[in-house]
Amino acid sequence: MKKHALPLIAGLLASPLIQAAETVAIDIPAQSLSSALEQLGRQTNLQILYPAEAIAGKTSPGVSGHYSPRQILDKLLAGSNLNYQFVDPGTVTIKKSTPGGAPSAAQLDEVFVTATKTERDISEVPATVATVEAKQIENMYSRDSGDLLTRSAGIDIARSGSSGISTLNIRGTGSRRSSVLVNGQYAEFLDIGIGNQNTLQTIDWDNIERLEVVRGAGSALYGPNAMGGVVNVITKDAPEEKSVTRPFFVFDSLPTYGGGISTGGTLDAFTYQLNFKHLNSDGYKASPTLSFYPGNTMTTTLSQQKGAWDRTMLGGKLGYKLSDRDKVNFAFNYMDESTLSFDRPHTPQNGSYGQYSLDFKHEFSDRFDVTTTVSHRSHVADLTWDTFFYPFTITNIQPDVTLHEDAQKLTGEIRGRWTPVDGHTLLFGYNAAQDWTKVRDVTTLTGAERDNRKANIVNHGLYLQYELELDKRLFVSMGGRYDWFDYDMDASITTPSTQRHNQSSFETFNPRGGIRYKFNDLLAMHGSIGTGFRAPDPGSMVGGASSVFVERLPNTGLQPETSDSYDLGIDIDTPFGLHVAATGFYNDISNYILVSRYRVGSKTMIQSQNLAKVQTYGAELELTQRLTDQLSLFTNYTHTIARTAADLAPTALGLPQNGYQLPNVPEHKASFGLVFESSQFSGRLEGRYVDNQFISGDSTNQAAYKLPSYVVADINATYRHPIGNKKTLDVTAGINNIFDRQYEMRSKGFYNEPRVGFIRLGLEF
Repeated sequence: MKKHALPLIAGLLASPLIQAAETVAIDIPAQSLSSALEQLGRQTNLQILYPAEAIAGKTSPGVSGHYSPRQILDKLLAGSNLNYQFVDPGTVTIKKSTPGGAPSAAQLDEVFVTATKTERDISEVPATVATVEAKQIENMYSRDSGDLLTRSAGIDIARSGSSGISTLNIRGTGSRRSSVLVNGQYAEFLDIGIGNQNTLQTIDWDNIERLEVVRGAGSALYGPNAMGGVVNVITKDAPEEKSVTRPFFVFDSLPTYGGGISTGGTLDAFTYQLNFKHLNSDGYKASPTLSFYPGNTMTTTLSQQKGAWDRTMLGGKLGYKLSDRDKVNFAFNYMDESTLSFDRPHTPQNGSYGQYSLDFKHEFSDRFDVTTTVSHRSHVADLTWDTFFYPFTITNIQPDVTLHEDAQKLTGEIRGRWTPVDGHTLLFGYNAAQDWTKVRDVTTLTGAERDNRKANIVNHGLYLQYELELDKRLFVSMGGRYDWFDYDMDASITTPSTQRHNQSSFETFNPRGGIRYKFNDLLAMHGSIGTGFRAPDPGSMVGGASSVFVERLPNTGLQPETSDSYDLGIDIDTPFGLHVAATGFYNDISNYILVSRYRVGSKTMIQSQNLAKVQTYGAELELTQRLTDQLSLFTNYTHTIARTAADLAPTALGLPQNGYQLPNVPEHKASFGLVFESSQFSGRLEGRYVDNQFISGDSTNQAAYKLPSYVVADINATYRHPIGNKKTLDVTAGINNIFDRQYEMRSKGFYNEPRVGFIRLGLEF
């Protein structure tokens, strides 16, 4: 106790201990932080413990109104680089946060909402969870939001396609088998034919407050595709100040140049946060060598050209507090992009992508509230493809095919949260979504339409979850979700001329349970068991256009994939600042869908089929060591086996037999780094290792499809120069891919993102 200063605790014996979840009337003016904490102790009867040196010289903005103790502490400690943890309902400890956005030794009171749809300290969540915070995002140089996850344990971000489409793969389950949410709402299309950009790539990374990641089946709350896990993109809220504005300019050696501005503030009951960005780039390097399609003996013509893109992004949140118990929020993200497909001549892609949500929350009491949300996602794009692959050389390649994509998704949700008694929370909700997707495939040289496909998909979901919290040591969640789907698809395939219809429906129920037990502040264990599913792809069910070289066959009998998932983990904190998290996982997936490719004469036949079974299993290890108050080390390692687990029928040509590794799943993956953070300087030196893997499109582990292992390293530093009261000039510079390594696959062959040097100038006032 010699290291702790105790605030005034008179009154502790005269009244019951305050509960951390209840709201109280509070009035603490702006003053020194030590005085503010003393007043908090007097007004709430909380016992507050902290090292005296941790708060020396710090000030607090104050707080007034009706708030829970957690909300009060959030406001009083805002910007102080301090964090807190409730030891019991009447005692809270305050400690320094770990620098650089790395997890603190005790994971102190980092609020996490995705795993259970209710706010919980990350150290109390009964699941394997992680966050990427705004501080970490600011210290990265990204081309899109998918880059923010490349350093995370258990997650693989694979780039494929001629323009580098990013795919999310959690715990080896595969692409499109983990869900992406935006502010808690499922934001992806069930038709995977809509996808020149995925959800992560359409959101401004500078507008992200944090990414919340749940590894393990999440269909019990979020429905389709959440077999490997869930990534929730939470965009920035308005700052508490009346006005904060941040213009910036960025330049890199590709070259890329551009800039933007963000502004936000709180004006009485109204809050706003608005962001604008425009970037223009010459793109990435062309392939230095010719590439070959596996199984083909002919040379593929390459353009030796760089890609290029022009991107405008808008985003923000508007909020209005109607009363002490009613609040409405509107959030939006929009991107308009024009790109020249990487290493391909005459391949422009133009698209506009929007995500919009409106939610209203009403608190009937401190123990019962209801939230209603309506969200809309829009994806409209034109993609022009040249005749890149031919069995002979063409010196003047012209545009061949243009795809027109028009997809809209409307989602509505109503959920209630009820806490009948302390430690018991019941969450219940109803979710409805409708997808309208249209794809037109036109031969531009002749003007003939080859494929006109429409899909209308309706999804309804009902979910229920019970949470138990016992003595701040035991945390349990259990629940499930029932989903039913109606598919209505219509496709006009002109080569061969045929009209294909498909009307089908299916139902599924997915339960989940999780537990976390904290033996003490230094040791905790957690485990979970759950199920997930992936809905069949509409395009695979009705097939697509054919040519003299390729025929895309329908498969009206595709069944939804289902999974059983298990994990068990341990978290250890040591007195000398080392945090260790280790988790083992296992996923058993039935009816796994892969695209089979086989030859009939001179034609390649392509068809999606259900595999008998796939199993993924492995371990995740995460270490964080705080060396000083400013310096910390981090590393993580993931071992993943993702293989087919049963022999297939002889007719299942082009699909992997028992024991083959799935595409885009490296068996070994690691990240490591050194982080420095002070009031004026910050910096990161980090790298990542990825083992051999088989690239997109491969189902039989062909050597020609093998992408070698690689190590990529990045370095950057930021200097913040004060130029007046609450004003700073920020200068950030660094190098991505220091050693200029080759490490990506785009279309057919291996390509690399080059070494990129960058500088960013920012101002805050």
